[in-house]
Amino acid sequence: MKYPATIRRAIGGDADSLTTLMRSSTAYVGRYAQILAAYEVTPAQIAKDEIFVAEYENGIVGFYSLVTSPVAELDLLFVSDAAQGKSVGKLLFQHMCARAQVIGATKIVIVSHPPSVGFYQRMGAQVAGTKPSSVSVPWTRPVLHMWL
Repeated sequence: MKYPATIRRAIGGDADSLTTLMRSSTAYVGRYAQILAAYEVTPAQIAKDEIFVAEYENGIVGFYSLVTSPVAELDLLFVSDAAQGKSVGKLLFQHMCARAQVIGATKIVIVSHPPSVGFYQRMGAQVAGTKPSSVSVPWTRPVLHMWL
C-alpha cells in the first residue's frame, strides 16, 4: 500500500519540524552524522528556497529543498524513517522535478549523500562526477544530473 501523503509548500513555522526530521534520519549515523550536527532549516531558508513538505494526517513525513540560483540544485531531500519504502521519496522527487520545470530549469544538480545514489539513479538521475571532500564534509560525494 502506498503512503497517502500530500505535498504543500513549507512555511516558516515548519522549520523546527524539518530540522528534527532531518537530524533523526538513520541515513546519517556514524561517520555521516557530523554533516547534520550543526545544520538547521530556518524560516529564512524556507522563505528563500523552493521547500515543499510531504504531509500525512499525523504530520510531516518528508521534505525537499530546491535552490534555484544560479542553477537548480537539490539541497535537501529527507523522508522520515517511518515513511521509508512507502513512495514518499519518489513523490517528493517527482514534485521537485515538476517544480524545477515551472521555474525554467532544464537540469537539476544533485550532490548526493553516498548511500542515496541508488535512489536518485532509480529516479532517472545520472552520475556526472564527484565533489571532493572538504573541512565540513570529509568524504567525496557523488554529483548527479537530472535532465528535465
